Amino acid sequence: MTIFPRLLREVILTPASPRSRAKHHGRALLTQKLLMALWLLGLSSVLPLFFTGHANAESCAKDVPVPEQRGSTRVVQLVNCTDQTLLGTANAAHRAGFDPTPVFPREGTWVMEPVGSGKNFLTIDIPQQWLSTGPAGSLGPILWARTGCRYDVAADIAQCETGGSGGRYDVSKAKLGPPGGATITEWNFAQQLPRQGGGTYLRDNFDISAVNGVNLTVDIEPVGCSALDPGNPQSITWLVPNDKIRNSPLSVPGQDLRADANCLPDFRLKRSDLTGIPKPPFNQQVFGFVIVDDNGQPQGGDRTVACFNNCGKYKFPLEPLPTCDLSDPKCLGWNVFCAGNGTKYGQPCTTDADCQQQSGVHASCWQNPGSATNNTCQLRGFIAAETCPDDVCTFPYGYVNPFTNIRTTSTQPPLGHCRDVFPSNTDSQCIGEDRVHKVFPRAYSWPNDPQVYDCDAQLYRVVFAPGGTSVPITPAQNSLPACVRLPKIYGYNEQTLVNCSVPVAAGAQYAIAHPAGSGQNWACNLGAGAGDEGVICSWNASRTNPPGVFVGDPQKPNCVQESQQALIGTYGSLKNAATQYGFPPGFGNEGNLSNAITSWCRSSL
Repeated sequence: MTIFPRLLREVILTPASPRSRAKHHGRALLTQKLLMALWLLGLSSVLPLFFTGHANAESCAKDVPVPEQRGSTRVVQLVNCTDQTLLGTANAAHRAGFDPTPVFPREGTWVMEPVGSGKNFLTIDIPQQWLSTGPAGSLGPILWARTGCRYDVAADIAQCETGGSGGRYDVSKAKLGPPGGATITEWNFAQQLPRQGGGTYLRDNFDISAVNGVNLTVDIEPVGCSALDPGNPQSITWLVPNDKIRNSPLSVPGQDLRADANCLPDFRLKRSDLTGIPKPPFNQQVFGFVIVDDNGQPQGGDRTVACFNNCGKYKFPLEPLPTCDLSDPKCLGWNVFCAGNGTKYGQPCTTDADCQQQSGVHASCWQNPGSATNNTCQLRGFIAAETCPDDVCTFPYGYVNPFTNIRTTSTQPPLGHCRDVFPSNTDSQCIGEDRVHKVFPRAYSWPNDPQVYDCDAQLYRVVFAPGGTSVPITPAQNSLPACVRLPKIYGYNEQTLVNCSVPVAAGAQYAIAHPAGSGQNWACNLGAGAGDEGVICSWNASRTNPPGVFVGDPQKPNCVQESQQALIGTYGSLKNAATQYGFPPGFGNEGNLSNAITSWCRSSL
């Protein structure tokens, strides 16, 4: 699902040593380096033959075997702790001066089977081109998971309810990036930095981003990270807990933002929002890949597949134009929560009222002495409650460094309140960073949330649904539906006989199907498109067993004739249709196909 283009920025962190982190989506509004640094002791820099360490006990990652070290500087395992099959995903990152570089798991697949299968993990060797991607001109690595996928590996097609990109199975090979509505992890691997006492070490920066919405709870678990940062003894962003800081886990095991108790109704992206048939609150037709039954309801039932945060809601399904009118709630939300138009920020100010008068986007007049952002209008987060505990909305304005006991104003501007932006119908317009951070206390919930962490492990595990989830995930299917077998609401007979007979005869393999009520005609040939606007289906309904359904209506006497005419209209003859339907030799002849049609019509009368 490609909901909206991803904007990347360089984040602002650390003092003493330059913190060149994973490039994070959003506008580069903050220019002051945040006072975040914790320096701890280092372990041996010698590469072991095997990785050593342990995973978070709350996570199913503890059961994942430690991979053999094959010489790469960094290795990442994607781990599925859900009871459904997921597809792992990566972009094609690169350091400045290199071409985009795809990766592919050691296991030879992007499929992560359910927890307990022994095949619920993927192992990715991080290539040299993915290291130290902080400099300008680089594209940082991004890893995530897709849910509710129908996919065909050989055709390199995957249509997923969340996390899909360009309709491709191998997103990294296609050199594509992540969509909205999916939790992502962003990385800057192996930056060479000075070690305290002499020498150098390799430090990794990473974050979990919920800025565009959440499809799964995610955690990052290092294996073999130094107990203390070898370079900075007062870093407050080192991932390994100690008596002063506790940054792990980054999310709450067993919690799911998609749950009704966590996600407000107007922020829930449901399967019924993705059918191509408009319905509130999104009323969109840009995405229509969820199959509906003949009543126009999602096959397999309706459920929440993702929960938007404040920014994600106002980007879906498409972002407003920069010239949009702030009197439009969508335009206002996009500018306030996403900094959609960056020119509305950065003006000099004395009070918040100055910012509101100048731009109308509820910016904070950031009191940040000694920095370039002091007394300027800056993007900030917004909460639903009056206050947010420091262990929920972490690194707040006025944060006290536990090592120095010094209060700092440089971590982020003061939080605002949802009610200030939307005084009425507040819960339908603003979910609040506090609600998101209850599940993700150490993840980005707004574009400049200070949530980048560090370690120097050679192995990391990106864990999807640590502690499991009780919120249903749509089962994956390792095939694409046959056009002929879609529910009747898709009008297969009319489409093939009237609109698509010529492209099918010319060799079209896949179509994009639309149901009645969408107001759209089928696209008879998928071609190189993503196909997100409808259901990707196969004209070639080949299979090893006779088809179970045909076009004819079993309740009518002409069921057999209607079914035969539809097949002839599509394939030119019943003989050709039998071949296309994959009847094996001795069984795939015209007569047996006719018998299958007759059996279908009679069995349902």
